[in-house]
Amino acid sequence: MSKEDLLSKGEQTAKLGLVIVFFIGVAKGIVGILSGSVSVIAQTVDSLTDLFSLITVFIGLRLSKKPPSERFPYGYYKAETIVSLIVAILLIVTGGEIVRRSILQILYPSPLMMSTLVVIVVGSSIPVLYWISEYTKNIGEEINSQSLKNQAADFNADVYASILVLVGVGSGYLGYPSIEGIIGVVISIFILRMGLKLAWNSLLGLMDAVEDPDQMLKIKEIAEQIRGVREAYNIRCRRTGPFCMGELTIGVERKLSVDQAHLLSDEVETRIKKEIPSIESIVIHIEPIEETEYMITVPIKEDRGLESKASHHFGEAPYFIFVRYGDSQITEWKTKKNPSLALEKRRGISITEMILDEGATTLLTGNIGEGPFHILRDSFVQIYKLPEEMKVEEALEKFIDEKFPRYEDPSKSEEFDI
Repeated sequence: MSKEDLLSKGEQTAKLGLVIVFFIGVAKGIVGILSGSVSVIAQTVDSLTDLFSLITVFIGLRLSKKPPSERFPYGYYKAETIVSLIVAILLIVTGGEIVRRSILQILYPSPLMMSTLVVIVVGSSIPVLYWISEYTKNIGEEINSQSLKNQAADFNADVYASILVLVGVGSGYLGYPSIEGIIGVVISIFILRMGLKLAWNSLLGLMDAVEDPDQMLKIKEIAEQIRGVREAYNIRCRRTGPFCMGELTIGVERKLSVDQAHLLSDEVETRIKKEIPSIESIVIHIEPIEETEYMITVPIKEDRGLESKASHHFGEAPYFIFVRYGDSQITEWKTKKNPSLALEKRRGISITEMILDEGATTLLTGNIGEGPFHILRDSFVQIYKLPEEMKVEEALEKFIDEKFPRYEDPSKSEEFDI
């Protein structure tokens, strides 16, 4: 689902909540005035606040859909975060108003009129409020909208407030009208706490604070699983409305060509955005690094380990040796038979599959066809040309001393290093 579709879904949810809150607010307002219930009137004030907040949520989501402009090159996504802060402030104001009315009810208790009607209206609103709270919460989590999540929390607070109102009405009916005021204070404390928490979360979003450290670890994991990326670091993410903007640096082999670097950058970006849909964009910085470990493969004529002679014929070599080199020494090696000797077609492809499966980073060879060359190069295997047949051990020593030239692309006459 595109970001426009996600935001449109959020808009529809805000519209639905607007309609429901309007009718509930009107009903509670009429009953509150007729009955003189301070807690019902307080809920009416809360409903009016909800109406305004839902309108601002709708406006914020609508603004977020606007394409970037010259003045706002990163888009208008922050509007949604600003709206969520407004919703939180309205919750705090509402809580303060309920405190004032509740204290008056405690100090000057008044009898409740039409208590049966109050119970019917308030009681019937509870399942409706619970449903819209859960629905708004689910949509908010689906589209990653902080303002919808805040609004869902507000609806949930209304559910508990309505239950407490019923308790207060029952107490007034039994001859204890001041209890309704005490319950109003309890409701207000709950609403104030919710408003302060939501305001803090919104401010963290506006200040680009790190909200999800696990997401940054996941980005690092995804990037380092991609062949050609030696390491991923300097990862940064910032929340902008329902989406996330990020950047990271990837360390690559220092002689990687410009074309390879561009392909690798695109692959990292595509993979991250696919596995973490909330990321709107991510900037990839490429940093050449010195290799400290290699997995080197060489086509060989015989199976004599490091004493084997290298073969100049990539496709017809009977064996391939794979040597792991790190900490300035050979740490392990193994020999594998050429899997393509019995094949009539796609021989080079079969060999390249074996090389990639073994995790080779470097190939030393005298000759190689254009097809296998491009497959290995595009898989970020660095290919060097053996000028003559020699023992594997000697070839490795010369490679480490940088005495071998890069194998030229058969289809191009020039390569560029980053």
